[in-house]
Amino acid sequence: MSFLRALPSLRPRVAYRAWTAAPFSSTASTSARPNSAGVTDIFNALTEGGSVPPEQTSTTEKEVLADDVDPIVDLAPADSVEDGPPLPSEDSYPRSANPAALANAARSKAEFGATKPVYTVSVKATRNNTIVTFARPGGNQLVTLTGGKLGFKKSNRNGYEAGYQCAVGIIAAMEAEMQRTDFEWQLLLKGFGQGRDAMLTAITTAVGANVKGRLQRVTDRTPLKIGGTRGQKARRI
Repeated sequence: MSFLRALPSLRPRVAYRAWTAAPFSSTASTSARPNSAGVTDIFNALTEGGSVPPEQTSTTEKEVLADDVDPIVDLAPADSVEDGPPLPSEDSYPRSANPAALANAARSKAEFGATKPVYTVSVKATRNNTIVTFARPGGNQLVTLTGGKLGFKKSNRNGYEAGYQCAVGIIAAMEAEMQRTDFEWQLLLKGFGQGRDAMLTAITTAVGANVKGRLQRVTDRTPLKIGGTRGQKARRI
């Protein structure tokens, strides 16, 4: 218990030894050693709880303290605000732009049908027939072609040739409309009949070279039944 009581009195002596033994910085050690008496007076005043008058600190000690502190240079950019959030570095990405604003601008720029009207070509390819419709943006139908309208009978109406002739007729109607209106168009597919493949083939060949560049979207609207009750018996021709 006596050792613990003696600890407060030992602390100033240990600190004094560490203070006198530790050198100053390497640049000012040669100038500080000749004037070690001034350092001792300052330490004695601090341990006794007093204050050091300004006149007791010599010029050499002031130079030592000034040399020990490295100047702070260019820690913050010129345009930073005091007590504000940290600013991004110069090589950060994106530069001086908000990522959300850039995404919204790109989305609005690529908005579907933002500048030109969007016409619609609907293909319904069933096991019994192929129906192709060309309509304006409001839904007004311009041309509708089927295998039966083109002269195909019975089971030939759902064949590949019937679907290809429907595609050729619709593409001809689209080229005629292009002479009056500058438009874009989308393709809607429904069903898995042979007319589906015939329409895609006609667009990718030389027949659809004039309208293929204006195609903006291809959508498959074929309904798929998952579970449920038993379906109606399929119609056979």
